[in-house]
Amino acid sequence: MKTISFLRHYTHTLLPLILGSIMLVCGGCYSFTGGSVPPHLKTISITTAVDNSNFGSPQYRELFTRQLVDKFRSDNTLSLVERDGDARIIPVITTIREEAVIVRAGDIERERKLTVSVEAEYFDAVKKKQIFKRTFSNVENYAVANAASERDRVIRLLLQRNTDDILLAVISGW
Repeated sequence: MKTISFLRHYTHTLLPLILGSIMLVCGGCYSFTGGSVPPHLKTISITTAVDNSNFGSPQYRELFTRQLVDKFRSDNTLSLVERDGDARIIPVITTIREEAVIVRAGDIERERKLTVSVEAEYFDAVKKKQIFKRTFSNVENYAVANAASERDRVIRLLLQRNTDDILLAVISGW
């Protein structure tokens, strides 16, 4: 009985201290920033995005490029340069697609679904090799009321989410 009481007392007092110490020690071992950026890469350049989506609005190509540049500039893991960076991101908008959300017979369409996919090539210009070439895709529904403005808002949102995903892939090896 004394043994159980002893273990219960020390389990409640020592276990949190031990776990807290382990978390403090291991917390410094891993970082989400700079985790996968090779040490020889110090600068990055981002080419102007190409829009292969056939959506018919050139503004999204410019917007996506600007969002991507702003994202890397604010992150500051790699210094952003206009050209000839140690690394290069080559972005392409591959898909902007909208489709009806499932509507039952007799119902009025109230929502549409937008999918925005982009491809990004992350290239090591120092070692002259591709680090990755991936497609990033995000989906969101929007209300059909005010369709034009809602569609534009959601496309902008999905492009921004894709820039977040690209940055995360570059800096953390995700």
